[in-house]
Amino acid sequence: MVKIKICGITDLKEAAIINQTQPDYFGLVFASGSHLVDIDTARKIRQAVDDDIPAVGVFVNAEFAFIKQLVDAKIIQVAQLHGSENVEDIKRIQTELNIPVIDVINEDKLHRNSEADYLMVDARTSTVTKNQLNEVDSNLFVAGGINPNNAQKIIDETNPFAIDVSRGVEVDGNKNIELVKAIVAVTHNN
Repeated sequence: MVKIKICGITDLKEAAIINQTQPDYFGLVFASGSHLVDIDTARKIRQAVDDDIPAVGVFVNAEFAFIKQLVDAKIIQVAQLHGSENVEDIKRIQTELNIPVIDVINEDKLHRNSEADYLMVDARTSTVTKNQLNEVDSNLFVAGGINPNNAQKIIDETNPFAIDVSRGVEVDGNKNIELVKAIVAVTHNN
């Protein structure tokens, strides 16, 4: 079964959608953008979501101390790195914080951070080809522009461990329960 992460959860209404639809992961964004949450909001969301759905903290070149603060507070259970983090940064998170790491890659660093537990290709910022995806020997998350209408095609083309969806399940900037239900069903049927 392909797994799914619903990213960019910003409030308790969206936390309720996560509980109702039961994706495999949900994402809390700690980098600038429309889905940015502060620690207090993230804590409330984490407390509201079922404990068995891991929270993924999304970071761009964040300080280790900040990631540690979120792990120690039991707000996140996985770190997703979008910046210029290196192998040493990944190993430090894995060993000192004892959580898995998703490293977002592109064609320039396809195998750069093979220490990561998972790799992610963001279709909006990467030109990684299908052939390169098939060569990746780590658990692969595929993200970027995925919605209920194209999810099956993307799964068929990339054979991912998981897909990562945010705006593709939103209406007017908010998560929509019908769209989330639809994409979770498509994903879990693989």
